[in-house]
Amino acid sequence: MKDSISLRILTLTLFSSLCISEVEFKMGLGSCNDQRLPTPAWSALEKEDLNTFFFLGDNVYGDVPSGELQNLENSYDVFSKNMPVWLKQTEKLFIWDDHDYGINDGGGSYKNKIKAQQLFNDFWNIPTNDIRRSREGIYFSSEKIIGDKSILIVGLDTRYFRSDLDKVNDVYVVNDKPNATILGNDQWQWLKGELSKQHDVLIIATSIQLLATEHRFEKWSNFPNERAKILSLLNDLDSTVLIISGDRHRGGIYKQGDLVEITSSSLNRGLPPIVETDKLLLGKTHTIHNYGIIEFTNSYLNLYLKDENMNILESLEIPLK
Repeated sequence: MKDSISLRILTLTLFSSLCISEVEFKMGLGSCNDQRLPTPAWSALEKEDLNTFFFLGDNVYGDVPSGELQNLENSYDVFSKNMPVWLKQTEKLFIWDDHDYGINDGGGSYKNKIKAQQLFNDFWNIPTNDIRRSREGIYFSSEKIIGDKSILIVGLDTRYFRSDLDKVNDVYVVNDKPNATILGNDQWQWLKGELSKQHDVLIIATSIQLLATEHRFEKWSNFPNERAKILSLLNDLDSTVLIISGDRHRGGIYKQGDLVEITSSSLNRGLPPIVETDKLLLGKTHTIHNYGIIEFTNSYLNLYLKDENMNILESLEIPLK
């Protein structure tokens, strides 16, 4: 009799555990997608059975040194024809980075940014009554209820308002001028308002990396005052926070205190296997083609960085607060 009761308790415990860990929503992540190249990762991502896919910038490669936009228009046309049917039918979220903004490493001084935003809005079929059609910048927010959790999704624009980068010997250096900005005043005020909304989980997307500090390329730490400002906002939240980013042509997972960032890059423009370290890096970075996955359960966010054959490169389980 005791054995029977013990078996029933064990069965119920296992069943309860499975229910708690059941995946309720699945989001794919990717960046750096050259429309001229094959993207085997699309086949892998189709098998992931996603609820939504988040394009994290460099969604096409249309920039030219002059900053003129004819090539960007053509790039969108090519990607429209090449985009897999399943992806066209899947919910998509999107921000841009420099190569679909119109000029490499471009910022607020880019002469064609207004037209570039129009092209972005048109390609992604942003509704005519969406505020992104009448407001400068492509930043946005979205809210979802997944299980019994409220999810706030924020997409930042790290291009349209950004101050010029400072460079010495072809290497970006710190710009700590008091008025130097990444987001610009209007976007900062909007962000503060969005983060004040009630939510259990925050997914915040930034095309350039927020946590990493040690590489020589574009990153939030090139503007240390801006980085400190946003980290203060995020650390003050009671919710579970996940940062998602692209840009780097290498993927990895980073952690600072309670803040976690997954960088998913690139979908089809990988780099040679050059080692890169960072004090906030968990595991390794990966320069082969990759994509990210976020699984939402009742109790955890499960993060995966996978190669184009669905092999897991890095993973992390984040308990929900």
